Amino acid sequence: MLNTKLSIFITGILLVCSMSTYAQLVSTNTELATAISNASAGTTITLANATWKDVHLNINKTGTEESPVTIQAETPGLVFFEGNSYVEMGGEYIVFKDVVFQNPSNLDTDNPVVEFKSSNDCNHCTVTNIKIDNYNGTQAQEEDTFKWILLRGTHNEVSYSSFIGKHGVGSIINDNRSSTAANYHKIHHNYFADRTPVGEINDLNDQDAIRLGSSSTSLSDSYTEVYNNYFYNFSGEIEVISNKSGKNKYYNNTFDDYQGALTLRHGNGCEVYNNFFFANKNEFTGGIRVMGENHLIYNNYIEGINSKKPDGSTSGGTGGINVSNGKPNSALNEYYQVKNVSIVNNTLVNCDYGLRIGTKIKSTNTLAPENLVVANNVIYENTTKAIQLTTDPIGDLSKIEGNIKQNGAWDITTDTDFNINVSSGLLASNTGFYRVVSGSAAVDSGVGLYSFLTSDILEGERQDAFDAGAEELNAGGTMFPYSQSDVGITVGFGSNITLGIGNVIKLEQNLKIYPIPSNGAVLNISLDNRPLGNVEISDMSGRLIIKENFNLSKAVIDIQNLKAGTYIVKVQDVSKKIVIR
Repeated sequence: MLNTKLSIFITGILLVCSMSTYAQLVSTNTELATAISNASAGTTITLANATWKDVHLNINKTGTEESPVTIQAETPGLVFFEGNSYVEMGGEYIVFKDVVFQNPSNLDTDNPVVEFKSSNDCNHCTVTNIKIDNYNGTQAQEEDTFKWILLRGTHNEVSYSSFIGKHGVGSIINDNRSSTAANYHKIHHNYFADRTPVGEINDLNDQDAIRLGSSSTSLSDSYTEVYNNYFYNFSGEIEVISNKSGKNKYYNNTFDDYQGALTLRHGNGCEVYNNFFFANKNEFTGGIRVMGENHLIYNNYIEGINSKKPDGSTSGGTGGINVSNGKPNSALNEYYQVKNVSIVNNTLVNCDYGLRIGTKIKSTNTLAPENLVVANNVIYENTTKAIQLTTDPIGDLSKIEGNIKQNGAWDITTDTDFNINVSSGLLASNTGFYRVVSGSAAVDSGVGLYSFLTSDILEGERQDAFDAGAEELNAGGTMFPYSQSDVGITVGFGSNITLGIGNVIKLEQNLKIYPIPSNGAVLNISLDNRPLGNVEISDMSGRLIIKENFNLSKAVIDIQNLKAGTYIVKVQDVSKKIVIR
């Protein structure tokens, strides 16, 4: 009995020692530096609730997927980094969360607020549930390049955070991509609000929200995904998002009361889908701006575009969807020709220009878009041109077909190639945006076959006889645009706390995928007592292979056409690896 009690006592001491090694509360910069120095995989460093001045948090450690190194607030939102504070993270599997940056002073703008690099790049690292609030330099520093988040490395995440009141040159989130290696970053459920430009809108470059890549590495692929973000009252330059790398995806984002556009400036093979743009007739607004090759642009809703500049002239880079001409023998930082791009099933409402094709932002841009598909777009009550052809597309595969407008003019022939004009009944205002209605000319009018067009903008299932425009009538989707009522609830700082980590853990525990590894033709997926919703299967490069929506708690998915290898199955907010033999 004595030996048993002694054994229990010693085990208890060892457990306490182990816990003290992995979970520490620190109250000063010195204690924080010591805790970081002693950290190892599984360590959690908790920052005491307080205002911390001039914090230079530098961590270069190696965690694991199961046991990351975590630095967190004692209470989310009650730890404030002020003065000249910044964070540098290098290594593997590091998590930084729950901190508010505010009240800057004596900022060194050469240091980003958060950089995914210390002595080494950070890989598989996460910044989540932070707020950067008006953390700007002085007026004398406003033309200094000061980035808030600088991504480096691979497989990193920025999520559920708020970025408010940026002023001055420098992206909010930037990945310079000095290497051509793929990145696989995830940027999601963030809130970007109240950015103000230096001078007038677009006076200076590098005032975007997100920039992925640079001209020098733009012909290499990043495979980064930007999704479920909300941009509000945002003004800086023509590029709210500046894409400068390949194979990136932009989806389920909402742009509200903004200036600029989502711009595919450099890079090839990107997808832009299921996004909402509400420009509110602000000057110098666009939806999607296109350069490069092999892009897919579909299921986007774009409303209230105003292409006028503050001086009253019309910008050549705006419009609902703007397809640029290219420059012969273009340098990497100039304008590559648009080739093999599909612009399909978008809805454009009350814009001055709906689709602008072959625009010439510079006189040297003389290469027309080649093999351009513009199909099944719905263009409702546009005021200047529904479709403007500044330059006719070239190439045997180019086609403009199945587009429908209600009133307004376009530079194509009505009643040719299923392009039609109607006088009424195309869309109706409903739940904050214009939607397809019963009896609309858009219903069942889609032409062509597009393997990527399996769902609509609300993530409802498309039918074999599919509708024109972004929405499929009565498809039952639930992915509606974000609004101010969603901030802190489903997007931005505080939202992941509101949703509850416990719910995600419970979901993961109840989610069953079998058999693993799979030798058969089907995969069984089940979730206790709740609908599965969206189920996605992607390969390890991030390419979406299968996407289906299930209203039941069980599903059987046909995988007989998938090659042997490792895949990611995503159900709601949980992802799991599977192996197919």
